[in-house]
Amino acid sequence: MGVKIDKAVYTKTKETMTNIEADKQELNGEKFTCPYCMKELSFRRSGKRQLENKVIDVSPYFRLEKGIEHGENCEYNTFGQVEIVARKPMALKDFMEKKKKDQYAIRLQVVKKAMAEPPQEEEEGTTSNPKGKGDATDKNYKNSGSMAPYLSRMKDIMILRSKMEENKDVKKHIKLEYKSKSISWEKFYFGPEYKDFLVLSKYFRNKPEPKHPICIEGMVKEYQKRTDRKNKEYYSFMLEKPYVKDTDTEGFKHVPSVNLNIYKEHEKLIDYMKDNYKKHNKQIIAYGDPYVTVNTSSQYNVKYHNITIWINRTAQVHLFNDVYVKLFGE
Repeated sequence: MGVKIDKAVYTKTKETMTNIEADKQELNGEKFTCPYCMKELSFRRSGKRQLENKVIDVSPYFRLEKGIEHGENCEYNTFGQVEIVARKPMALKDFMEKKKKDQYAIRLQVVKKAMAEPPQEEEEGTTSNPKGKGDATDKNYKNSGSMAPYLSRMKDIMILRSKMEENKDVKKHIKLEYKSKSISWEKFYFGPEYKDFLVLSKYFRNKPEPKHPICIEGMVKEYQKRTDRKNKEYYSFMLEKPYVKDTDTEGFKHVPSVNLNIYKEHEKLIDYMKDNYKKHNKQIIAYGDPYVTVNTSSQYNVKYHNITIWINRTAQVHLFNDVYVKLFGE
C-alpha cells in the first residue's frame, strides 16, 4: 500500500483535506486522490489499539487503492523516497549500493561496525520555541566520528519504513544484507503489534550474541533510573506492553517487555528522550542489537519476553507523535 498519506484531494469538492478533517467528517468510502500525482486513494479512519492498561486511538490516513502505484515523480512514491535518502552526500558503496533500477542494498554489518564506534555527540544548534527557549526536542545533535554518517543514514531508512503500512511496502526497493547473507524485513523490523515481538524473541533468544542489528517500533510508557551489576547508572525507557488474551497449550500468555537502555554518561541523549516524553512524543522507532530473555511468572500464568536494546547515539532513535488523540492538543 506504500506510504501513509496525511492529506489528499477530496473528489467532491476538489479541495485538499487533511486526514484529521476527513476523520471528523466521517468520510469513509468517499473518493480521494493524491495531491501530487492524482492517483486514487482510499481513506482509513482512526482505529483502536489495545495496550496492557488502556486503549489508544491511532491516526487515520489515506492510502493507495490495491494494485495502484504513485507516479514516478510523486512525493509519496516509495522508491522516490528511497532515492532521496540515497542522494544525501556520503560515500555510499560500502553501505548502500544500487543493485537494480529500482532497488538498493543495505549492508547491516556496516551499521553494526558504526554502532561500535565510541560516540562523541556534540550539540549542533537549537531551534527557538515560541517561548524563546530551546530544549532537547528542538536541538540537533551531530553524531561525530568517522562512522557516524552511516548511523544517520540508517535512521533515515528506519523513519521511511515507519511511514509504511507493512514491511512488504519497502522490501521491494531495499534489500537487507548482513555479510554474505540476505536478511528478510520480517527479521529486521518488529512492532508495534505484539506478535512481531514474539517473532523477534524466538529469533534471537537462543543466540549468545545478536548477529545483526534490528529496528523496533512502539510507544514509550515510562522511564526509570537504574543501576547495572557493576553499580553503573543507566536510564531504562520501557515500551507499552500489549494487551494479550491468547494462551499457549500450557495456559500461559506470552507478553513482550521491551526496554531501551541508555547509560547515564550519554546525557544529551537522555535529555532528548525525556523531553520528548514530556511533550507526549512517545511513538518511537529505534535500532540496535537486541538481547532477549524469557521469564516465567507462574503466579500470573505469564511468560515475559524481555527484549533489551542499548542505545548510545541520537541517530539510533526517533520519537514522534502519531497518536490520534494527541493531535487535538491533549
